[in-house]
Amino acid sequence: MTKLIGCVVLVTVAAAVAVPAVSSAVTTQTTKSTMKLLSGQSFVPNRFLKSRDRFEKDVYNLRSGTTIKITTDGPPHLVSVVKKSDQPKTLKPLEICQFGGGGICSDIFAAHGFPPGEGDPTTPLVNKGAAGFDTVGDSIYIPPGRGKGTVKLTAAKGKRLYLLCAIHPWMQAKIQTK
Repeated sequence: MTKLIGCVVLVTVAAAVAVPAVSSAVTTQTTKSTMKLLSGQSFVPNRFLKSRDRFEKDVYNLRSGTTIKITTDGPPHLVSVVKKSDQPKTLKPLEICQFGGGGICSDIFAAHGFPPGEGDPTTPLVNKGAAGFDTVGDSIYIPPGRGKGTVKLTAAKGKRLYLLCAIHPWMQAKIQTK
């Protein structure tokens, strides 16, 4: 399993809306929004390790149909839709998730076909339902370095999607579709 050393992830969200043509041309209006995952660590030997890795916002309000572009300049990420109750809120479930002791993170790693030890998954994109990001279990792997990936937000208007990075399960956010 990959361990976090530091990360900066930018998630760029772009939506294009077609406007009816007045002549034979079609005008396109583009709305852009950026989601950032902030990073930073510090430690004192034999005392503590502190991670400041997190989503910049707790809640992102996005239109259904938006294409979400996810990029990283750091370690890999596994952005996954989970039940609200599966997001670790205390240290014990966080450790179970992070260190492969079962639970939602182990299920996500298995769905992606991660090899034992380190390595890339055999299935970078998992859709539990129809194509798109709309269902618990939908997940995308973003490789390290200048890795990137895209997903289409297909959840119905008014739906809440709870996200976590299964590699770094303290990194949690929510998408509210509009």
